[in-house]
Amino acid sequence: MSAEALWQRYGKIWSSEPARRKSELRECLADDATYCDPGSELSGREALSDYMGSFQEQVPGGRFEILQVIDHHDRSLARWALVNGEGATLQLGASFATHDAQGRLKAISGFFPLAASETV
Repeated sequence: MSAEALWQRYGKIWSSEPARRKSELRECLADDATYCDPGSELSGREALSDYMGSFQEQVPGGRFEILQVIDHHDRSLARWALVNGEGATLQLGASFATHDAQGRLKAISGFFPLAASETV
């Protein structure tokens, strides 16, 4: 799977229901995946799935739109927009990840907030 397709798929997981979220995380994340953002540091798919569930409670109808993906070797960077249920952009950000030998996301770091007019 290309880095673009992987990030698009991963972005959709954030608004998926729990059973689908867990199966998709198995496909998209390395067995020993880690995730961190300005407010969290997590290890493992289960912890990230729980975090995604909390996100859904805090931002009902929220979803991530992947705006751009650049990659090389076993690394990638995705620019994204967090969009609410009405389609309004709530936040812009970027996520960086390393990939495992199967191409899955291994160590994900999210960076936000970025000003709406700022580019990455």
